[in-house]
Amino acid sequence: MEVNYKSLISKNCKNIPTSFVREILAVCEQPDMISFAGGLPNPTCFPAEQMKQAFIQIMENEGAETLQYAGSQGYLPLRQWICDRYNSKYGLSISPENILITNGSQQALDLIGKLLINPGDPLMMEKPSYLGAIQAFSAYRPEFHQITLNSDGLDLNELEDTILKTESQVLYGIPNFQNPTGITYSAETRENLAILLDWHNILFVEDDPYGEIRFEGKFQAPVFALNPDHTIWCGSFSKMISPGLRTGWICVPKELMPYLLRIKQATDLHTNNVVQRIIYRFLTDNNLEDHLCKVRLAYKAQKDCMIESIRKHFPEEISYTNPEGGMFIWATLPESMNSEALIQKAIQEKVVFVPGKSFFTADEGQRNMRLNYSNSSEEMIEEGIKRLGTIIKKAHKKTSIRASMAG
Repeated sequence: MEVNYKSLISKNCKNIPTSFVREILAVCEQPDMISFAGGLPNPTCFPAEQMKQAFIQIMENEGAETLQYAGSQGYLPLRQWICDRYNSKYGLSISPENILITNGSQQALDLIGKLLINPGDPLMMEKPSYLGAIQAFSAYRPEFHQITLNSDGLDLNELEDTILKTESQVLYGIPNFQNPTGITYSAETRENLAILLDWHNILFVEDDPYGEIRFEGKFQAPVFALNPDHTIWCGSFSKMISPGLRTGWICVPKELMPYLLRIKQATDLHTNNVVQRIIYRFLTDNNLEDHLCKVRLAYKAQKDCMIESIRKHFPEEISYTNPEGGMFIWATLPESMNSEALIQKAIQEKVVFVPGKSFFTADEGQRNMRLNYSNSSEEMIEEGIKRLGTIIKKAHKKTSIRASMAG
């Protein structure tokens, strides 16, 4: 008898949307393809030699402990390092008891979904929002409510209306160089959001993987600093050091940690002990600011190159963000154009991006496209945007002709 595997799949699994970025990786790996699709850091900035030396030091001096099982909450010296850095940088007062080390910030979102979401619960997110968060939370079958993201952050009037209408208790957002838009919350938006969280007893899941990659403007304290009792703050070493490390962290009020630890233990016992110790050795043996300075300079040059290329090659009718950090630019096509209709033509011309639809929980984003600049050389950026510009201009001309004929 033939097994009907499809009938065995859980409703939770079936509810998870596919990832355009992951599905198109095979295309991106073609040697002559210029990819603005993945959210990949600049590999020339990876501290390979320093990480190699850190690994050697760890294995020579503490090999047995490194290769053993470890505590679920994470390597204590690494948790202490996180506390020391951000207590000093932002005037916080967190302790290692507030920190859980995770297998990347993506696992942090999954653990938080298990912690906070029941099927049918209202869950608020930015509009547009990070595809990985939509995927992670979809497994727990919430009812999504996306809140408009303006140039200075969340539309707080719309947020409050949604809170009152849905009685939602959880909000997810990326205040620094948001994925996919590159937008950063203003100081005023952060302050007013912190007040709203308190007024309505809302828990804010503050995803902050890009906060250290600011190459213009002034660093801003996380919302967590303004309202730690109503914020779960997530960070990552993926953008600071390397995504292959798959190491992130969650900072939570101490009252939530026992529940989070229970979920972590049931999920994978603990995060990779070898990698945690290598990261800590790297951080203590090297000047992190020197490394981050290199990353910021590289990303600024790449972002500036993409902005200049867009101005040069895209039609004037296209609008786009100009981020002060992070890895993404969000472009909006003219009326009547569809980014999904462009993607196959773009692939034929050996350039790829992510259509905007992937970042919405409803049928929206058809006019948007996410462009990653951090994983391409300036020469590739110039050529890729030139190719995209040619494709867009041809499509725009056709839609304009059709519109005039219809009129």
